[in-house]
Amino acid sequence: MNPIPVDSRAHEIMNQVQEATSSPKVTIVTNKQGEVLELAVNGPMRKVVDLSELTYIAKVISMRYEVAGYRTILDGLQMDVGIFKNVFALSTMIDDDKILIVVIPKTTDLLELIHVGENVKDVSISPLDNLIEK
Repeated sequence: MNPIPVDSRAHEIMNQVQEATSSPKVTIVTNKQGEVLELAVNGPMRKVVDLSELTYIAKVISMRYEVAGYRTILDGLQMDVGIFKNVFALSTMIDDDKILIVVIPKTTDLLELIHVGENVKDVSISPLDNLIEK
C-alpha cells in the first residue's frame, strides 16, 4: 500500500476543526473515492467510536455525495448531518475532491457541530426568511 501524501489544505482544515470546538471528536478528510487523506481522533472518542469502522464510514459518506447528484440538488448541498445512536456525523465538501467528516458525541450541542462546518466552508445555514412565504 502506497501512503497518500499529506495534503496541506486538508491539514489546515483539520487544525481549524480542532480550534473550533473543544468537544472530543473524530475528524476525517477523504477524497471523493473515500480514501482517507487525514485522520485525527481526540479525547475519549476512541471509546465511543469503533476506530476500525472509520475507513468504512469515510467510503460510505463519500459515496452519498456522488449518488444521483445528491450534492447538487436544491442549489447544492452545503453540509449533511447524520444522527446515530451515540454520535452526530457532519460532512461537507471542502472542494471538488475532498470531504470533511467530523464525528462528535451526541452530548455536544448539534449547533456547535454545524458551526464547525460553517466556519470551514465560510457559509451560513441560517434560514433565508426573505425567501419563505409567511
